[in-house]
Amino acid sequence: MTEERQHLPGREPFLQTRALSAPAVLSAREARRGLCEVAQVISTALLALLVLLLIVAAWTHRQKLGGATKDLCHRLFDMEPVEAGVLLFAATAIANIFCLPSFGLWIGAGVVFAHIFKGKVLQGCIAGTVAVFSGVSVGGLISFGIGRFLFRSCLIRRLRHLEWVEVLDEIVEQEGWKFVLVARMSPFLPLEALNYACSLTSLSTAGFALGCLGSLPTTAFWVWTAASAESLRMSEETDDTDGDAVKQAYSLTDKAIIIGLSMIMLCVLMILLWSSKKRYQDMLERRIPAVAFRRVVRSQEQLQEPRLPVDLEGGQRETYEHEVHRLRESSNPRLWRGLLSPSNSPES
Repeated sequence: MTEERQHLPGREPFLQTRALSAPAVLSAREARRGLCEVAQVISTALLALLVLLLIVAAWTHRQKLGGATKDLCHRLFDMEPVEAGVLLFAATAIANIFCLPSFGLWIGAGVVFAHIFKGKVLQGCIAGTVAVFSGVSVGGLISFGIGRFLFRSCLIRRLRHLEWVEVLDEIVEQEGWKFVLVARMSPFLPLEALNYACSLTSLSTAGFALGCLGSLPTTAFWVWTAASAESLRMSEETDDTDGDAVKQAYSLTDKAIIIGLSMIMLCVLMILLWSSKKRYQDMLERRIPAVAFRRVVRSQEQLQEPRLPVDLEGGQRETYEHEVHRLRESSNPRLWRGLLSPSNSPES
């Protein structure tokens, strides 16, 4: 006789357990679901092909592309602040959608706006931060929407055996937007991949949008750093009839203020990073035991309500402790190893 699985009341498990028996005939709803999955696979393949063609084209015309990039930088220096901001916003958003690193654009924004505002660091920092942070947020929301509405069922089916997915969903279900806020402050988690990873969870769009504020301190710091460095470089090239007097006055006042503010911002950023890392580890320690217990129970072809394994004895307790250790390692933000390693059965 086949044992019936007991599900949590009012909640379907995020990672479905393996069915004990397959239905003989697919219903019309399941048939439509199959067609939707086929359409999702085709759209994913077309998107991957488009990205591949873009990479090949960029490599083939890399010399022309390098010249175009240099010319674009000079054009940006001559643009109005609004025009340059819109262009950097669009570039940052596109980079996030296609999972391309956008860190270089943060630096570029500081350099460009320092030129546009004639070495005024504060104005350049504000304008650059608004441009790239808006691009990061909008690009993240679009990525979240693409993953949620186009590829979620397809990705869940393929990634349900990855242990980090189950840990992530458990944390997001309990912590919500606070986890996204903390994760986006971390320099070890790739923001572009995190956008799509969060789309696999039960997190709402509003919660993800609120969590995107975690990117603000990091982007502001790097834009400020780039704008400060470019402003100091421009001060050394001051072409003024008064010569040394102007340059020396600028060095003794503005340079001291810029360097001092940069050190203050660095200290604030380090405090934020340390606190976000500690908060992330606290979330893991609170949620991993429940996930490990549920995985051990599932290995026995059952599904029970997560709770502390006070009733585990002997080999079951050893299996549970081993599972907790593996989940902690796979959820390490520095290694992000769980992103690639498929989970094994707790009994293995």
